[in-house]
Amino acid sequence: MDSDNMNIVTGNKVYEEIKGKRTIYVLLSGTTEISLLDGVSAAGEKPELTPLTPPLDSEIIFTGKCKSYDVMPMTDNGIPTPAIITRASNEISKIDTLIVDAGLKEYPKIPFIYTGLGSANNFTERKALDRYNEAVSFGEYIGKILDGKYDYILLAESVPGGTTTAYAVLSALNINYMTSSSMRDSPDNIKRELIKKAFKRIEPDHNPEHAIEQYGDYMMALSIGISRKVRKSTLLFSGGTQMLNVYLLDQMINKTKDKRYIFTTKYIMNDKKELMEKIGGDNIIYSNMDFSNIDGLNYYEQGYVKEGTGFGATFGIAYLNCGNVDYIYDEIKKVYASFLR
Repeated sequence: MDSDNMNIVTGNKVYEEIKGKRTIYVLLSGTTEISLLDGVSAAGEKPELTPLTPPLDSEIIFTGKCKSYDVMPMTDNGIPTPAIITRASNEISKIDTLIVDAGLKEYPKIPFIYTGLGSANNFTERKALDRYNEAVSFGEYIGKILDGKYDYILLAESVPGGTTTAYAVLSALNINYMTSSSMRDSPDNIKRELIKKAFKRIEPDHNPEHAIEQYGDYMMALSIGISRKVRKSTLLFSGGTQMLNVYLLDQMINKTKDKRYIFTTKYIMNDKKELMEKIGGDNIIYSNMDFSNIDGLNYYEQGYVKEGTGFGATFGIAYLNCGNVDYIYDEIKKVYASFLR
């Protein structure tokens, strides 16, 4: 592996083994009522539009188009979804894509695995997951199907409000680090106030499964189930602090040690390096992309979008497979331009 490659993908050397291997990208696409609260999520122009982001992300990644609505998911200041990066990267890598209903409120117009779990509840008012055990069982089913058929499984998410549910679960486990955010200025105070309300409703007992059930989202529960049945394949938890939280929960609940890594972006490492290294240790990989010269995506360089849909992992794997970073940027531009016509 040449020095340029080392600059694009950094971290645990397991990434050197991914090139050309059987790999699948799995998007856990879901919603939580937490995203409907003002100031929690930037995944949509308005809080009430955040449930549209996961199905639209799913459609972009699967087909390169928004099929349900004639609009691309953007932040309230017009910054585009990272799903366009994931779409371009996966097309370059030629890896399989699987979309999973991880608590969708609206369903995408593409093939996907239906669970019918429904949106996670507002954890300040009631238990977040009424169907936690059912969700874990769905995950086990998916994990059993995928295990061994692929060398690497990229587990990614599209869950608006998910950094807040991740913060709630980590806080319930006495891990007092603030999670990252899709906003440049993270709504840390809002998150803290929500957790105070949630812990008044029911005090944490430090049990990781209870923490997910009371304060989490269905993406977490499905991930636990998937990992429980994956033994032959290697799991790459592809994302930011949401997937870091899942990585920790997997260790605590499933007692996993081997073939589990976190694959993220330089933006997350710049923002939450201490937290990432505290939990992930040496099992972290991250991509050093630079979108300074791509209109719209150049805001990523200013901290407005740090992760989402596992674009750090998909970008890194695209580079490992094609070896030409400029080609990846060109393909991303093409996907983005297709929405601007």
